[in-house]
Amino acid sequence: MLPGALVVAALAQQVPAPAPAPASTPAPLKPPTRADILRGEYGRYRANNDLLSYHLDVRVDPEKKSIAGSNTIRFRMLKDDSRIQLELYANLNVDKILLGTTPLKYERELNTVWVDFPQPLKAGRDYAIAFHYSGNPRELGRFGGMSYKKDPTGKDWIFTACEGEGAAIWWPNKDQWRDEVEKMEISVAIPNGLTDVSNGKFAGKTDLGDGYTRWDWQVQYPINNYSVSVNIGNYVHFEDRLEDLPLDFYVLPGSLEGAKRQFAQAKGMIEAYEHFFGE
Repeated sequence: MLPGALVVAALAQQVPAPAPAPASTPAPLKPPTRADILRGEYGRYRANNDLLSYHLDVRVDPEKKSIAGSNTIRFRMLKDDSRIQLELYANLNVDKILLGTTPLKYERELNTVWVDFPQPLKAGRDYAIAFHYSGNPRELGRFGGMSYKKDPTGKDWIFTACEGEGAAIWWPNKDQWRDEVEKMEISVAIPNGLTDVSNGKFAGKTDLGDGYTRWDWQVQYPINNYSVSVNIGNYVHFEDRLEDLPLDFYVLPGSLEGAKRQFAQAKGMIEAYEHFFGE
C-alpha cells in the first residue's frame, strides 16, 4: 500500500461514525371526518338491504362534457325500514328518484343521498327505484373520475376510472365494496360514429334518430361498482376465439396491427386463469 493511502486509511479510522438518526414519531391519527364515516361505514341504511341488479341508462355529451340518465336499482330488503343510503358526488344533480311512478323524498349530505319511502319497505320483498341524475362529472388526476380527451387524430375519447374516488363520481349507486349486484345492464347513448365499450357481453346497438346511438351491454355475473365503465372512442373491432369462447377487442385505428400482435397472448392468459381459478 502507498504511504498516502496509509494516511487516508488511518484518518478514516479516526472519524467517528455518524450518530443514528432519531426515530421519527408517527403522526397522531386523526379522528374520521363525517365524509370518512359516510363513505366507509356499513351503517343501518346500507345494511338493511341487499343489492340485486342495476340498469345504468345514460347519455354522454362530449361537447358539454356531461352525462344524464338514470340508474334503476333493484334490491331486497333485509329488515323493515323506510330509508336507504346511496351515493352521488355533490357536484352532480339529483333530478328525481321514483318508486314506480311515485316521486321519493331524499336528503343530500356531502356525497351521500338518503332516500326516504312514504311507507316502510318490508323485509324479504324486492323493490326497484329509478334514480335520475345529470351534470358534469369530475375528472381527478390523470385518469380519475370521467375523462373527456381526444385521441391522436382529434376524435373524442372518453373513459372512466374510479377505484380510488368511488363510482359515485360519475353515476349513482350504493357505493361501497361489501355489497355487489348479481347482474347489470349498461346502456350508453353517444354521438353517431363513436363506439362505447362497457362491461359484459355486447347486446346490440340502436340508432335513436337524433344523432345518437345507444350501445347496450349485459353483465351476467356479480360486479363491483368501481369496475363499471364506459370507454367511448373511434374504435375498430376485431375478434378471435378460444374454442367456443368469443374474444372481442376494440382499439384505436392506428393501433390495430400492434394490438393484434399484443393481444395474441390473451388466449394463453385465459387458459392460465381457467387452470388456476376454473372455467
